[in-house]
Amino acid sequence: MLRRLGRLSLALALLMHSGHAGLAAGCRNTAATSRLVGPMIMAGFFGTKASDAGFQQILSDLEEGLIGGVVILGRNVGTSDDLAAMIDRLRSCKCAAPPFIAIDDEGGTVERLGSNVGLAETPSAAEIARGSVPAARRAYAALAEKLATLHINMNLAPVVDLNTNPSNPIIGQRQRSYGRDADTVVRYAAAFIRAHRRQGILTVLKHFPGHGSSTADSHAGIADVTTTWSSAELKPYRRLIRRGLAGAIMAGHLAHSSRWGGVATQSGGRAIDRLLRRELGYDGVVMTDDLAMKAILDAEPPAAAAIAAVKAGADIIMFTKFSDEDQTSDVGREINGALTAAVCAGELKAGAMQRSVARIRSWRSGWLQHSRRQAQQ
Repeated sequence: MLRRLGRLSLALALLMHSGHAGLAAGCRNTAATSRLVGPMIMAGFFGTKASDAGFQQILSDLEEGLIGGVVILGRNVGTSDDLAAMIDRLRSCKCAAPPFIAIDDEGGTVERLGSNVGLAETPSAAEIARGSVPAARRAYAALAEKLATLHINMNLAPVVDLNTNPSNPIIGQRQRSYGRDADTVVRYAAAFIRAHRRQGILTVLKHFPGHGSSTADSHAGIADVTTTWSSAELKPYRRLIRRGLAGAIMAGHLAHSSRWGGVATQSGGRAIDRLLRRELGYDGVVMTDDLAMKAILDAEPPAAAAIAAVKAGADIIMFTKFSDEDQTSDVGREINGALTAAVCAGELKAGAMQRSVARIRSWRSGWLQHSRRQAQQ
């Protein structure tokens, strides 16, 4: 913990004394502010080949420093050769820092890279938890090795939601939870995280503050958990944070009128500040679930949603599309422009942005150091 806090303090000090210091002075240098905002954005794209316009667009965004990472979804997976070619281009980009190359590969119904590209399947969380922990370690070692072979450096998993509502359409019914008690969830999530760490792959706990009790799918609309959520759903986060296994945490589009107010990823929600930062004492990276979900875009246009997410306390904004119909907009560039404009107008607080970027740099630094040590072994 002290080592991580030391890296965070150093990152923040370097940030304050770098060319980005103009951010605090109201955007004397808009280009510098845009580059500063860049690490806070992870974007998606349309396309399955390195030659596709959508991929070329996101590669340009990375090289210009407009975004800090790319999310690979099922729609981007064509052939294994085409996927490898795209990832190779991302890894060799002329970027200021190695980009995050993320995928959502939990196993089971959320498996981007399985038999569709001739690779082994990973069981769902529920199936894994019906077996032993050693068996889970083996399954997750194989998953992490598969991702490492493809040079993917971030897996947007594991799910640490408690399965308190087995009829939940997005968690329980899809077998995405390890179980209804925190001990089980923590035991198997730890196996997932450690297997990925051994391969130098970042992991992200999700969906804070807890999606397991919901009766709605946030892909389709806001999931209001006011009458179903309980504080027990914080236990997996608390325990994994204490064990140093919470490299990053993903906030879900979840509302609770009395506990944290509006949607956790939007400015009316206080889940990140009140529960995660203060109650659980977490000072690592917080990212949003995809802001392209209907829970968000039915209520806000993309630019407003991104700004609201930063106001809610998110460090990384994930935006994979504006709509299924719009496959040409430059998502990364437009979201960067919106955040940059909000900083320059004083709508977003400079100090909060600097702290977010410092957290991201600290997280990235720890990952890079680990990867270098592995390469030397």
